Amino acid sequence: MNTPALSVGKDTVCYCTRCKMDLGHMIMSMVGPVPARVMCRTCKSEHNFKPKRGVKEPGGVAPSRGSPGSTTRTARAPREVKEEKTVPVELEWMRQMNASTAAMKEYGADQAFIAGDRIKHPVFGEGIIQKLVFPNKVEVLFKMDIKTLIHAGKSA
Repeated sequence: MNTPALSVGKDTVCYCTRCKMDLGHMIMSMVGPVPARVMCRTCKSEHNFKPKRGVKEPGGVAPSRGSPGSTTRTARAPREVKEEKTVPVELEWMRQMNASTAAMKEYGADQAFIAGDRIKHPVFGEGIIQKLVFPNKVEVLFKMDIKTLIHAGKSA
């Protein structure tokens, strides 16, 4: 799979130090081929680039844990590494929007939604409800990011 080149102004997914989650960020500055400063698309905070949790370098894999200080080991066959397959947010959004037959609803904090509803938000655009977050929030997949929004809760 061909990965797009990173550059200033492009989007990347990395760890947000304020939101404490892996989220979409816009690259603000680069040092060589690696982002240096990024801006979170969710909370709008600017911070140093932090790779996704468990990854020490962009494109790297999580380090294996060995016992500290041990230098002698018996020879073993290397473990098979399971590679985590990640799907870009935009591709998953497109797949779910095309698969959904639900009618588009206008988003409003006073509206009640259920998982699978398609909504149109005035700022974030079209999205699809992923799950309900008790008691009055929903997680919504938009074209560029996943957002948590307020809603009216369970409909009677």
